[in-house]
Amino acid sequence: MRNSGEFPAQTNMTKCEQTTCVIFFLSCLLPLGLSQLSANQRATMFKLSELLKDATSSVWIVAQEPNPCGWKGVSCTSNNASITHLSLSDLSLTESGFLPLVCEIGSLEALDLSNNRLSSIPDGFITACGKIGGLKLLSFSRNRLVGALPTFNGFIGLQFLDFSYNSLSGNIGLQLDGLNELRTLNLSSNQFSGHVPTHLGKSRVLEHLLLSKNFFHGGIPKVIFDYHKLVLIDLSNNQLSGSLPERIGDLSKLKILILSSNNLSGEIPTNLSNIRTLSRFAANENNFNGNIPMEFQGFSRFWILVIIS
Repeated sequence: MRNSGEFPAQTNMTKCEQTTCVIFFLSCLLPLGLSQLSANQRATMFKLSELLKDATSSVWIVAQEPNPCGWKGVSCTSNNASITHLSLSDLSLTESGFLPLVCEIGSLEALDLSNNRLSSIPDGFITACGKIGGLKLLSFSRNRLVGALPTFNGFIGLQFLDFSYNSLSGNIGLQLDGLNELRTLNLSSNQFSGHVPTHLGKSRVLEHLLLSKNFFHGGIPKVIFDYHKLVLIDLSNNQLSGSLPERIGDLSKLKILILSSNNLSGEIPTNLSNIRTLSRFAANENNFNGNIPMEFQGFSRFWILVIIS
């Protein structure tokens, strides 16, 4: 029998074991009313916080805020029943092994992984996150990704895809063809080559196409003008050649057209002036010839007009 002056023997727990115990203890408390997240989403977030503790320790302080819906970069439904938005931006992440775990959050609508140091994306991430029907936004902008653009199987609800400012390379063929809800595609500032991609979702609902600062060559494909909902096209700083197709006039909703710094030639199609929504048209540093079409002159809606080189 121990007298009152004695204390229980101390256990030699490592800091990691202590942290794990705290997380386990808090997760046991959560069902009592601190959060309405499902057990699966709670467990996933606690696993994620442990895997990313070196990067998130200053922003995900689990001991102070045991409810993942209160963590920085995490947004939930109004009743905290499920996670809808997750931002892991600006955390200097280098390892991508955690990514498939993120896809266990089946209610995700937006996932932002921009401004990190990731160099690859596991196949398991594309497979798992492709099953999240409600995922609308995915951003890997400003990382260090190399290799080919992944093939996006699934992703039936994806509307916004941003892989800009990486070092991805190779041709773009059918990798994006299954993204039938895609509205915005930003692949600017990479090292893609080959022809301008044309398989950008069978539904052809694309509105914003940003492909600047790559190595695309050849002519501007006429099939691009079948995407009648296009509002913005930026093909600047590539190696495009040939003339600007007359079919550009078919894009009745186009507001911004940027073709600067290519090898385009010929005359500017006069029917471009038929696009009443067009407010910005830049085509400097090309080989266009002739004069600015009379139809453009006096159009006050243009705040940047073509410069004939």
